[in-house]
Amino acid sequence: MSSAPDITLVAVTFGDPDLAVRTGTGLEAAQRSVGSPPVELVLAAVGDDGSAAAKTIAERAAPAGLEARVLELPAGTGYVAAANAGVAAATGDIVVCTRPEVSFHQRFLRRLRVEAAESWDLLAPAVREGEGGKVPTGATHRGRALRLVPDATQPKQAQTVAAGNGACVIVRRPVLDRRVQLAGGLFEEAFEAGAEDLDLFWWAERQGLLVRFVPNLIVGNAVGQEVDVVADIQRRAMADYRVAAWRHAAAPREWWAWVLGEGAALGEVVVAHRLDGLRRYAVSWADSLRVTRRIRRRRGALRA
Repeated sequence: MSSAPDITLVAVTFGDPDLAVRTGTGLEAAQRSVGSPPVELVLAAVGDDGSAAAKTIAERAAPAGLEARVLELPAGTGYVAAANAGVAAATGDIVVCTRPEVSFHQRFLRRLRVEAAESWDLLAPAVREGEGGKVPTGATHRGRALRLVPDATQPKQAQTVAAGNGACVIVRRPVLDRRVQLAGGLFEEAFEAGAEDLDLFWWAERQGLLVRFVPNLIVGNAVGQEVDVVADIQRRAMADYRVAAWRHAAAPREWWAWVLGEGAALGEVVVAHRLDGLRRYAVSWADSLRVTRRIRRRRGALRA
C-alpha cells in the first residue's frame, strides 16, 4: 500500500482575527479527520497584524498535530508576493495555496488524499461563497469579457473544467516547478491587484494541463460587504487584467472579448466615479506598460 501524499498547505494572512480563528479551527478539524501524517502548514504573515493572526491559526491547529511554519513578511506586501513566498517554502508534492478569507471543510484533507490518486495537474475545489456559504462556485471559465466567471451549473460529479477559483489553488509539484520557472512563483509576480488567477488558468489551458473539479472537496470563501474600491487598487486591477489578455489572447474572438472587457471596465468606472473614474482608466494604461516592462525584464518577452 502506497504512503499518503506529501501535502503542503500555504495560507496567507493579513491579520483579521475572526478569519484566523475560523481558519485555524477548520484546519484542526480537517487534520483530525484525515489522521496521520499531518500536512505541512506554511503561514505567510503580512505585517504585525498578520503575524498575530498566524499565531492564532497555529495555536488552533496545533492540537491536531499541525506545526505551522510562519513566514514574517513586511507590512504592505500584496497577496501575490505573499502567496509566492509561502509556495517557495513549500516542500510537498501537492501544494494548496489559499487566500486569507478561506476556511476548510472538516473532510477537506481526507478528500484531497483520495484525489491524489486521480489524474490532474491542478485541482479545483468547490467554493462556497457569500453569507452562510449559500453561493456554490469553484468551476469557472473565461466569460464574454475574458474574466473568470462561475459556470452556470456547477458539476455534481468530479470532472475536467476550464478553470478553478483563485481563492484556493491546488497544484502538483511538477506543474508548480514549471510555473515557478516561468512566472517566479505560482502567480505572476508582476501582477499587484488582480488577474493572477486568470493568468494562471489561461496559462494552464495553453499548456494543455488538466484542471479537475471535485464537488465534495470543499472550502468556504468569506465575501465581505461590497465597499468602494481604493482608487489605486482599482486602477492596477484594470491594468493587470489588460496585461493578462495581452499575454494570452490568440484567436480573434479572444481579442474581441478583450475589447469588450475594456469597454465594460471603462463604463463601470465612469458610471461609479465620473471624471475621476475616467482619470483612473487613463492612468491604468501607464500601469499596464509598467507591468509589461517588469515581465519583459524577467522573461525577455511578454507572451506566455
